[in-house]
Amino acid sequence: MRLLALILLALLPIVADADGLLDRVANRATTAVAEDDGGSVLERAAFVKSHRDDFSFRLPLECYSSCTLLLAIRGACVLRGSHLYFHSATLDGRRSPRWNAYAMGFYPVPIRRWVVAHRALGSLRFTALDWRTAANLGVRVCD
Repeated sequence: MRLLALILLALLPIVADADGLLDRVANRATTAVAEDDGGSVLERAAFVKSHRDDFSFRLPLECYSSCTLLLAIRGACVLRGSHLYFHSATLDGRRSPRWNAYAMGFYPVPIRRWVVAHRALGSLRFTALDWRTAANLGVRVCD
């Protein structure tokens, strides 16, 4: 029995303490995170890299900017009614093709195609991807 308890503890996910970033516990809670306003692409990329293999990761209802990089997590899912908002990455207040290319490397291929087709990183204005379209592109819908 003690061995079983140790195995179960080993299988529990480690909670990330990432300042300003969504953590896995919040995203597994029964109450969904309402909004994530984005932030630094580099900080978000580091978070995604450390959680890329998570089996379950609930994106917030409103996911802006660098939050969309969370789609790179294997177990990423969207809630019914969710929207993901894409816009050009910026450096010193100007659009940055280099950072856009970096961000694109995180998106699953069908999402990349959608981003290109909709020129979603071509402007500082937000381009919305709703949960139904995301699901049609292969993003799992959360239970």
